[in-house]
Amino acid sequence: MNGKKLRIGVPVNQGFEELIKLQCDPQTNATIATGFCIDVFNAAIDGLLSTELYEFIPFEDSNGEPAGNYNDLVYQNYDVVVGDTTITANRSLYVDFTMPYTDLALGTITRVDNKNMWIFLKPLDSNLWLRSAAFFILTGFVVWLIKYPVNEEFQGSAAQQMGMIFWFSISTLVFAHREKLLSNLSRFTITIWVFVVLISTSSYTATLSSMMTVQQIQLTSKESYIGYQSGFLVKRDIVSNLNFEDIKLMQYSSLEEYADALSKGIKNGGVVAIIDEIPYIKIFLARYSQDYAMIASESKTNGFGFVFRKGSPLVPEISRAIMKLRVERKLMMMEKAWFNSKSSFMSQQDAPSSPSKNPNALNLDNFRGLFLISGICSALALVISLINFLCEKWNVMKYYFVGIVRGKLVHKVRYLLCRSRNMIVETNSR
Repeated sequence: MNGKKLRIGVPVNQGFEELIKLQCDPQTNATIATGFCIDVFNAAIDGLLSTELYEFIPFEDSNGEPAGNYNDLVYQNYDVVVGDTTITANRSLYVDFTMPYTDLALGTITRVDNKNMWIFLKPLDSNLWLRSAAFFILTGFVVWLIKYPVNEEFQGSAAQQMGMIFWFSISTLVFAHREKLLSNLSRFTITIWVFVVLISTSSYTATLSSMMTVQQIQLTSKESYIGYQSGFLVKRDIVSNLNFEDIKLMQYSSLEEYADALSKGIKNGGVVAIIDEIPYIKIFLARYSQDYAMIASESKTNGFGFVFRKGSPLVPEISRAIMKLRVERKLMMMEKAWFNSKSSFMSQQDAPSSPSKNPNALNLDNFRGLFLISGICSALALVISLINFLCEKWNVMKYYFVGIVRGKLVHKVRYLLCRSRNMIVETNSR
């Protein structure tokens, strides 16, 4: 150390004070740095250097504004750079990074859209709603045809029979039908239909839950405006990896601007989503978790790390200390202390995987196979029922037709006999 203090460069991050917050001590005129990044650094270097052997130097101009971007900060002649500095391959050519102490991903946040009074209709498209209603009525009609001749519950006036068809089919939706099904054909039909209803309702519930959790967006849509944090790194990754046009990107620099842009939406000059690194998103959700949610994350960054000069002997020591803090879950405790959001403290390994896209409304193609099976089974049951009915009534119909034919023959014979008798009487008279 040659009796000199380590000069630690600190970025002036005015929009994310949970990560870095700088204050001036009025007595000593020294810079006091606080925040999550500072706590991690102090915990990692504890035991290696005392606080008297290093000082924090803000990277700012005479007006208190940032003196440049993060690349400028990294390439300055500081002994260490502590802050929300992302590890990149290009930067590592000139400086040494410790191992990352944050999540290694970009995330997407969007506004929760659960105020739509008709959201319960969105899980299914219009064609699927109409096809489902048609099959409900068709199934009730098939069961009525099968049970009408033998079950008094399916008989009555025309209005009662129509009501029974609709009631019986709809009641299967909640498995509340009480009518007795004595025929094996009707049981077979209802068993297949209940299976279709079970799969449909499960899919509907899952899709509705997803839609009520986050707003549907398509990140590859040319109609969507996407926000990002002011800076070089995130914009480069969005443009190169997510195929957005520059004209569709909006730049913001604080949490308040994030919330304002998302709340406005596209129609009012806002954005449909914000893409940023996970630590910034955790801070945002800690403040606005009720109105917004993270819907996707992709491993496109290397996380935050501390910057040292090339060949610094402190790099492996600090990296080992960071690994120990992670294993002991002290990093999570520091996040909890600064971000104040329980839902934000899960690591990438513990957090459930998020889909890259929200589920769209279910359409007819998703259930074409189920409807095909139900239709074939209903038609088969109806044909077998008709054959059974004809077989049962065949004897009655046979005797009926035989009786008609026999009656006509007897009547004809009698007529001929009477006519012959009359002719004989007339001949004798003559």
